[in-house]
Amino acid sequence: MKIKASILLTTLFTMSAIVFGQEKTAAPKTVPNKPAEVKTLEIKPSAAATATTAAVKLPTAPEILAKYVQALGGKAVNEKIKSRFTKGTVELAPLGVKGTFETYAAAPNKSIIRTNLDGIGELIEGFDGVTAWSINPLSGNRDKAGEELAQAKLIYDFYRETKLEKLYSKMEVKGIEKVGASDAYVVTATPDGLPLETLYFDTISGLLVRQDATLVSPEGKQPVKVFYEDYRDVDGAKVFFKSRTILPQLELITTNTEVKNNVAVEDAKFAKPKQ
Repeated sequence: MKIKASILLTTLFTMSAIVFGQEKTAAPKTVPNKPAEVKTLEIKPSAAATATTAAVKLPTAPEILAKYVQALGGKAVNEKIKSRFTKGTVELAPLGVKGTFETYAAAPNKSIIRTNLDGIGELIEGFDGVTAWSINPLSGNRDKAGEELAQAKLIYDFYRETKLEKLYSKMEVKGIEKVGASDAYVVTATPDGLPLETLYFDTISGLLVRQDATLVSPEGKQPVKVFYEDYRDVDGAKVFFKSRTILPQLELITTNTEVKNNVAVEDAKFAKPKQ
C-alpha cells in the first residue's frame, strides 16, 4: 500500500504553522530561490491539458482509477493491511530546517504523526475518527473545525487510495500533461464542501505522481503541489518513499526510512492528550 497523502498533508499543516509562526516572531531573513511554482488558490489543469482532450482519446476517470488501484497492488492486497507505522526525515529546503517524523495509522480512519524539528521541538497532529487536533509549540494546542476538520476526514481515510471515487463527488479527465519526463493523465476531483483538487496519474505505470490541492490552515488557504517519487514494494503493495511539496513559502521534502504494515496499535494511541 502506498503511504497515503494524509501523512504528507498532515505534515503540511504543521509546516504551514511553523512558517507563519517564524514570519511573525523571527527577524526577517532572505530565503534564496523561493519556490514560485504555485501562484493562485484555485487549482486548475493547464490549457494544454484541456486541449489534449480534443486531440487524444482519453480513458475515463473510472478506468484511470482502476489502473491506479492495480498499480498499488490491487484492492485485496491493500485491504489486508489494517495498520501502518512509518518513519523518516523531513527537510524545509529554503529554511535549512531538518527533522524526523513517525506516524501510526489504523483502519478505518485514525492517524497520529509526531514531527521533531531541529531548533523547534515536537509537533503532533492526530485524528481519532471524530476529532482532529494539533499540538504545536508555535501556534498552540487546538481542535480543528469547519473546512479544516472536513479536510482531515478526507485525507485520514485509511483506504483512501483504493476508494477515491467514493471520496470525491465528481471526477473528470481533462487531458495529458508532462510530470517530469513522463506523461500523466490530468483528473480534476471535487470533494464535498472543499476546494477542487487535480490529480496526475502516470500514463504508463498508472501511479499517482502529482497532486495539486488547497491546504486549509488557521492562517488561511494555501495552494500546494505535491510530487510523489521513488515507489517501492512493501508487502505486495506500492509505497512512495519520497515526496516533494511546493508551498508559496517553502519546499518540503519527506523521505521514508521505514514502513511496517499491520503493526499492533491500540485506539488509545490516537486519543488527544489530556492537558
